[in-house]
Amino acid sequence: MRTTETKDILVIQGDWNAKIGEDAYENWKGTSGQHCNKRSNRGLRLLEFASYNDLMVANTLGPHKTSRKVTWHSPDGQTKNQIDYIIVKKRFKTGGNINRTRSFPGADIGSDHNLVIMTFKLHLKRIKKQGCTRIKFDLEKLKDPDVAEIFQATIGGKYAALTLLDPDMDLGTLTNSFNKSVIDSAKEVLGKHRRVKKPWVTAEILDLCDKHRELKANRNNIQGTTQYREVNQKIKKEMKKAKEVWLADQCQNIEKSLKTYQLVKKLTSTKQAKITIMQDKTGVPLTENENILKRWTEYCSELYNYRTTRDQQVLNTPPSTNNDNHPILGEEVEAAVRALKKGKSAGVDNIPANWYKQEEK
Repeated sequence: MRTTETKDILVIQGDWNAKIGEDAYENWKGTSGQHCNKRSNRGLRLLEFASYNDLMVANTLGPHKTSRKVTWHSPDGQTKNQIDYIIVKKRFKTGGNINRTRSFPGADIGSDHNLVIMTFKLHLKRIKKQGCTRIKFDLEKLKDPDVAEIFQATIGGKYAALTLLDPDMDLGTLTNSFNKSVIDSAKEVLGKHRRVKKPWVTAEILDLCDKHRELKANRNNIQGTTQYREVNQKIKKEMKKAKEVWLADQCQNIEKSLKTYQLVKKLTSTKQAKITIMQDKTGVPLTENENILKRWTEYCSELYNYRTTRDQQVLNTPPSTNNDNHPILGEEVEAAVRALKKGKSAGVDNIPANWYKQEEK
């Protein structure tokens, strides 16, 4: 036991040839339960051993009937005692199931001792995984043209300063410098995204809530109470005003969507199905089924029996190589940026596509 680490679960079990008395529950609190038999000298030594090593006798805790507490019986069947015990560390007391920790006299094991079983449930410590270090910025501010212009100007100023220090930097260093400029500019201009439960809550209201939380601790005096009430009333007014504006915008969007739906329905409902007319080579319409079938046969025969001559110059074309030294065109970059979808999660560089694309008018 001295070589066993304290973090390990220590279980000691077997035939101790010792009897623990019912008075051990009062005299040895926490070491033994009150569901025991008579005590012997060896039982006292066992209690001293368990108490000294911070142990607990598990199969003395449950209020079982006598047949489920007795662990040994004499050959003549006249004497029955509880001398087999399962002992565990006190710190793991909650892991043992008291109702299912007892002796099982019905088990046929060919011995004068009964089978003693403890049901133990191991509670492992949950190891928290390293959370995502990605920063979510407040992208809603980019809908404001003034904020978007300031954001672009800040990126340009930071990135230009980095390129002037080392104009001959390689592509990897150039990419890292650009990403750093974008992230630093976002921290200064946009700030972190603040989660809200109601969609009409604005950043100004959240700032008032922070001030409201700070004034709450100083509301015991007259001045603090006055300021606390003023901020509280202002929050209520701003919340009501912001909700009305949000509802008006939602109604306007619904009305616009309804008009669009009615227009599309009107245009599609007047559309007539096209009637396909079968014609021969000269353009004469065909009405009889036999003539239509012949025309289809003629068309398919000409379509799939078309013969061409191969161009031998194609076989003389040199194979392509991966050594393409041509630079990426600016038009290609613009096309790739236009193809980006908004609202997607950022990649490893923590830069969403919304920062590259301008807001649609």
